[in-house]
Amino acid sequence: MLVLAVLVLLLAAVFTGRLVQLQVTDAAPLAAEALGKRLAEEPVPATRGTIADRNGAVLAQNVERRDIVADPELFTGPTARERRLRTPEQAAADLAPLLGRPQAELAELLRPRTTPEGAEVRWTVLARGVTPAVRRQVQALGIPGISSERTELRTYPAGTTAGNLIGYVSTDGTALAGLELAQDDVLSGVDGRRVYERGLGGQRIPLAASLDEPAVDGRDVRLTIDADLQHHAQQAARAQAGATGAAWVSVVAMTKDGQVLALAESGSIDPARPGDTPEGERHNRSLEDVFEPGSTGKVITAAAAIEQGLATPETQLVVPDRITLPRRGGVVRDSHEHAPQKLTFAGVLAESSNVGTIMVGQQLTLQQRHDYLRAFGLGERQLGLPGETRGLLGTADQWDDDARTPYVVLFGQGYAVTALQAAQVYATIANGGVRVPPRIVAGTTDASGAYVPAPVPTGTRVISERTAQQVTSMLEGVVSSEGTGMNAAVPGFRVAGKTGTAEDRAAGEGHYTASFIGMAPAEDPQLVVAVIVQHPDRAHHYGGVAAAPVFSDVMGFALAQQGIASSGRPAELVPLTWR
Repeated sequence: MLVLAVLVLLLAAVFTGRLVQLQVTDAAPLAAEALGKRLAEEPVPATRGTIADRNGAVLAQNVERRDIVADPELFTGPTARERRLRTPEQAAADLAPLLGRPQAELAELLRPRTTPEGAEVRWTVLARGVTPAVRRQVQALGIPGISSERTELRTYPAGTTAGNLIGYVSTDGTALAGLELAQDDVLSGVDGRRVYERGLGGQRIPLAASLDEPAVDGRDVRLTIDADLQHHAQQAARAQAGATGAAWVSVVAMTKDGQVLALAESGSIDPARPGDTPEGERHNRSLEDVFEPGSTGKVITAAAAIEQGLATPETQLVVPDRITLPRRGGVVRDSHEHAPQKLTFAGVLAESSNVGTIMVGQQLTLQQRHDYLRAFGLGERQLGLPGETRGLLGTADQWDDDARTPYVVLFGQGYAVTALQAAQVYATIANGGVRVPPRIVAGTTDASGAYVPAPVPTGTRVISERTAQQVTSMLEGVVSSEGTGMNAAVPGFRVAGKTGTAEDRAAGEGHYTASFIGMAPAEDPQLVVAVIVQHPDRAHHYGGVAAAPVFSDVMGFALAQQGIASSGRPAELVPLTWR
């Protein structure tokens, strides 16, 4: 009896000691460990802001999706304590048809296992990005250990429309290109999180401690782009690239005060599937590819000469078909041989004479030639988008080291521009000589969701209003029956513009850049359209043939769409020749 009593006392002491240890000494660590096993943390993703066109048409938006996840430790099959638990094979048989994955793969993911460090795997992804409808079907199965986490999928309702401009994001929502990247600070929000206690079956324990940190959604961005005009311009560019065998065609449409309405190309990516487009073509040629503008650059020489009082549209010239440059600069020729022509300065522009342009432009100092190119916005980025180039524009001192460059810059050679840079030169003239930097973002929403217009850039006067009017009148002559731009005419509207044909010497002999840039209605310009056709076939290498018809199409569509009234009075053109 004594021995038995001692044993009982010893056993009681052990139990009592263990009880003290569990409930007093180790109570806090054990409670924390138990809580840690019960706690689950679920991210609350922020919704990325939408991108819409000027009229509110959505070009990029997020939609709700769900990741189906599982806790493998709960797939042991039924137990005495929990009869609802299933084996990996049983659960996989029900899940496979809904998730579209092989049953064997799902069973392997659901099998209990440990990490290389020996820790239990308590979380694994069975399927990513399923629709809310699929998630509800999975939930209806009532499988313990299966849950879902909310995610976001970036969608692009307009497809390839403005695809190269909008850009795209990665599968995890990271901005990678275009406006998605440029406006990422505005579009992206701040993710929240939800922490709660869950039971053995993975269900949330009611009334238990929890923490909810709400997500802060991103803000919306509204563009100056018009989706309908953008789509039409892309279709026109694609069709002309096919018809002329061109490497690519770019079409830029903008208002005279710098709002970009379309930035279209013959090839555009689908932002939802950027991988379908070769990596070398996933860029915006209107902002990233440069070319010598050729004769469309003569408008800067004309504006500078008139502004400096060196010529007027009526200035009379006798223009041969070639001119020998000083300092062994070689010979510059017109596009075709001709006897000396009696042309006015307006006629020089209408005939696109290189020789006549040099005869007038050489009166400008070297620094003046450079300063006017810079004043019209060349040599600088326009929109600040990823990949956008400044173009190629040397300094006046660099030009002076070469006998030929100081003269060929007068007719659009010796420097390189982007399609947008070329367009905004004409927008400056259309705006009465005031250059307003181009812009693509019309505004954003604030934290409350209210729309806030973007600040309008300050304009800079480049030439006088009188000079701009005279140059516009000269450009009307280009589209007349006597000029090189007849194919750019838009029925019912007066059009002012210029053709361009420049040999792309870097690409080799026989490769040309054909272009037409113009404005309408000429009596009160509102819109500017630039068309660049790169490397068309030999039969279409002139700007008046390859680019002018596309201008007529896109400008006609834009004028009608914007509700701009047709021209009310005929043009009073300056004579192109004299006797």
